[in-house]
Amino acid sequence: MVASGAVASKLTLSNVRTDRLVLKPETGENLKIRYHISAPARVVAKIYDSRNILVRKFTENRNSGGDYSFLWDGKDESGNTVPSNFYYYTVSATSQNGRTVTYDLTDLTGGEVENAQGIKYDSEKRELQYVLPKASIVNIRIGYANGGPLLRTLIDWVPRPGGLNVEKWDGWDNCHVVNVKNSKNLQINVSAYSLPMNSIIVQGLNTTSRPEFIENITWQKEVRQPTKKAKKQMYNHWQHPRDRCYDPVIKISALGNFPRTRDGLPVVSSPLPIQTTIPSDELPFMFDQRFEVVYYVDFVFLYEEELGYVPFTWKWDPKGVNEGVHYITVMLRGYEGHFGSATMKVYVKPSK
Repeated sequence: MVASGAVASKLTLSNVRTDRLVLKPETGENLKIRYHISAPARVVAKIYDSRNILVRKFTENRNSGGDYSFLWDGKDESGNTVPSNFYYYTVSATSQNGRTVTYDLTDLTGGEVENAQGIKYDSEKRELQYVLPKASIVNIRIGYANGGPLLRTLIDWVPRPGGLNVEKWDGWDNCHVVNVKNSKNLQINVSAYSLPMNSIIVQGLNTTSRPEFIENITWQKEVRQPTKKAKKQMYNHWQHPRDRCYDPVIKISALGNFPRTRDGLPVVSSPLPIQTTIPSDELPFMFDQRFEVVYYVDFVFLYEEELGYVPFTWKWDPKGVNEGVHYITVMLRGYEGHFGSATMKVYVKPSK
């Protein structure tokens, strides 16, 4: 709690809390922001999204001290249900003589690395389980161990409550090309950063793999000003701008005209040009942080270009490779820890 002036002894704001952490507005739920004031005051509660942009404001004049609450239905000031994401709430009380006390733990709590426990994948139920010590934002990446490639980003810094969490996963990679759910080389990495104590997690009816944002807030553009600034750490995802912290979507394709198998796979007998692209709306994000391009064949590292750009074309020579189906995976490894991946299959038929 941040207090201004000696008025803190006359007006106090305490017991600020919510009656729940997770709010599901589309089911008709409401959330109470509770608080106690010691004397008459004008009380303002504000709700910000994870980018610190104000989405809702409540104001009440309380004529006496006591326990009170604000009720939030999960909507912004225009009456629109806010997207699935996490939000911050602050409460301030101003006394009759104009002095203010404020509750805002946004920059004083949260952002700590949390180690998920009990990570377990049930291939029959298609469920990935893990336990979080605290409510956190979570990233889950799935790939091959021992230097193998990333194959899928299952969830990408989305909020989850503390305790047992279950994610649905069908065992496939990002491109639905390879199923790795029963592979002995399967590696699942769960990364998490704790949420501040004044957070609210809003969940929609449909789960999302990335956080959602209100892109155009029309009623006002008030931004909460941080009260504490931490020294920047490049790979600390908690410090990244929340709308610029994600694993990019990338595409891989074979260039040229090739005969095809009955399953539509290109039949390769000579060097194959492989092109990597990124959707145009994600290009500025990746170029700002810079990245390298890495190629794998059958999930084994083969080639790396440290000064990455797109479209990027690499020519793979299948000489010496056994006849049959082979997997080519490309990874973009951003220098700030954001990775994208895509995989394709080809059929190698050695030339005579």
